[in-house]
Amino acid sequence: MINYYKRTVRQKNIKKIPSFQIGCLINVVNPDKKEIDYLVKKFKLDRHNLRSGLDPNEIPRLDDVNNVKYIFTSFVSNVKKHSIDTYLIVIGGNFILTLSKNQPDFFKKILNDEIKFITTQKLKCLINLFSLINEGFEETTIDIIKSVQAKKRLSVNQIREEGINVLLEQEDTLNDFVSSYYYINLLYERIIKRINFYEQDKEILEDLIVEGNQGFNLCKSSLKTISNIRNYYTILLSNRLNNIITILTIFTILVSFPSAISGIYGMNLRLPLEKNPAAFYYILLFVGLSWVLFLSYLKKKKII
Repeated sequence: MINYYKRTVRQKNIKKIPSFQIGCLINVVNPDKKEIDYLVKKFKLDRHNLRSGLDPNEIPRLDDVNNVKYIFTSFVSNVKKHSIDTYLIVIGGNFILTLSKNQPDFFKKILNDEIKFITTQKLKCLINLFSLINEGFEETTIDIIKSVQAKKRLSVNQIREEGINVLLEQEDTLNDFVSSYYYINLLYERIIKRINFYEQDKEILEDLIVEGNQGFNLCKSSLKTISNIRNYYTILLSNRLNNIITILTIFTILVSFPSAISGIYGMNLRLPLEKNPAAFYYILLFVGLSWVLFLSYLKKKKII
């Protein structure tokens, strides 16, 4: 799907236009082969880079082909919770193009004029897109960190299997975020060196790098917290399992005493006390004393 939008300095709102105009924004979402062929032919774009923009595993980077800059970055997609998609921004001679597999949620802010997005100012648009991407990462990171901190305050009895599964999912997400923050910051640093920004725009990019580093450190800190919670939970479960096994072992040993004696007295042999009418009580007394001695030994060794 290809849509065209335009807003000049004199216009108050961004407007959707029916076809391409100089200085417009070309928004491309999940294009098919015909649409990619059209973009390649109409705007002389690199086919390989356009296809790479649909690859969710593409690493943020900057490519320059025939004086057209292809900026690959990432954004937080809500198609799948907290997933990361590739976002391609193309800076051409008289247009700016964005391409992605799924439409980013932040694009609604552009269409609703929540951000001053003047399509005729390409570098300003680029800075705005970077700011929206960083904002998405920051909001999601904070939500995950709050969730992790809430679970940190729960006792082991309050954490269920579902909670552990959520923690593992959040750990995977944070690992992806750490990687994304790292490569996006490298991308920003490279862009500052290779694109001539106004000083004010350059300062905004540098601020985004600082925010990215903060997010990077927050993610790493939360990963340590999750690892500690997981280790703590594993240790407690292991201790609980060991205690259960110990109790069952003691119970088995206690039951084995009378079982062994009853097995012996069940044989067709001459046995002590077989003609004594009080033999049953003597055997019960022997079993009871054995249990007492055994339990006293375990208590002395602090096993129970």
